Amino acid sequence: MNWLQERTYYIQRTQEGVFLVFISARKDNAIGATIQYDGGDHALFLRKPIESIILDYINPTVHKPLLESSFVEMVEVDTSDEEVERDYKVPIKQVPHVTVILKK
Repeated sequence: MNWLQERTYYIQRTQEGVFLVFISARKDNAIGATIQYDGGDHALFLRKPIESIILDYINPTVHKPLLESSFVEMVEVDTSDEEVERDYKVPIKQVPHVTVILKK
């Protein structure tokens, strides 16, 4: 499994209550993406079977409403020109505890 930590990401909520999660664009499309979330400070975005992205330090004001959401709209942005490369719905899977193992 390839573990990555997203250094900069943004979470925004639309007027309709949908969460948009903006991350840096990757080179290829996501496959079977899900987010594992326990309602705390961290979430694990399983972008592909071999690629996981850690979303660290989620703002506490977002914890409860994000946990109550069934999905987010993931938006991958090309950081060189700030253009949206792709966007797609990602289901949120509630888990008892998000476990992340980082190798040094």
